[in-house]
Amino acid sequence: MKYRYILLLILSLSFSGKVSAQYAKSEKIKPQWLHKQPKPTNSTFVYETDYAVGNSLDDARTKSLNGLIAASGFESGVVVLSDYKSRTVDSKVYSDGKLSDYQADAFEANSQVKGNKVQLHVKSVAEYWTRDINGTINLTILYAKSLNGTPNFDDVELTTKYGAHGLWRSAIVPGWGQFYKGSNLKGGLILGGTVALVGGIIFTKNQRTDYVGKIAKTHDAKIKRAYATKRDHFATGRNICIGAVAALYVYNLIDAIVAPGARRIVVHQRANGKGYTAFVPTILDGNTLVWWWL
Repeated sequence: MKYRYILLLILSLSFSGKVSAQYAKSEKIKPQWLHKQPKPTNSTFVYETDYAVGNSLDDARTKSLNGLIAASGFESGVVVLSDYKSRTVDSKVYSDGKLSDYQADAFEANSQVKGNKVQLHVKSVAEYWTRDINGTINLTILYAKSLNGTPNFDDVELTTKYGAHGLWRSAIVPGWGQFYKGSNLKGGLILGGTVALVGGIIFTKNQRTDYVGKIAKTHDAKIKRAYATKRDHFATGRNICIGAVAALYVYNLIDAIVAPGARRIVVHQRANGKGYTAFVPTILDGNTLVWWWL
């Protein structure tokens, strides 16, 4: 029987390890832009999200681009049949105020087009993906997409820092800053813990006051000693709750300004339209559309 339990424990650990190894996501906290898109600083482009499912990250990206092209601009009766190839290129991105290099997937596609000439500029701003236990990729990409002509795309910064925006909120209501940064579980624990401790302070203070009154009303020394002991216990409990809520409040403030939150996008206006990463279609040989992820 003992060996049976050991075997079951080993099997359960192996299964849980397999599940955790298969399931993954690109970020611990869902990025802010999933539900709050940035606003463009000019009218030459818009921000737009697209969702795709694929057997791999590259497959999901390809499907997303297909969907974006089919829904964008090609509304004027244009038919697009795409053949994608991917490669790896060096690129640059702003993150937490610093410009850094990174490796990114690039795409090339050849398409036959029927209809009027259409020119589309697209910039990949950010992406978030999850992989379920079956290995399927669920991808959401935030694009900047041109409207008419050559766009003047903004420079964007991806950051998990919130600075004083989270601090002053948590200073007013413990946990509010964590909620604002997307850390809902942590915010709920801090807020719930604060409420519970404040309730504990009120309860123990009232009980102590009650026993102080009972001591004053009795002349029995034995009862007085019993009441005094309980009074002291509730006083100790009150002091512990006061110390705990003070420590939790300080932690709440430190966490609000130091701990990373959901990745958000800070938009910086670009002086001109040069130098952006773009998906640029160009008509070749009359009816062939070729575009590059630069």
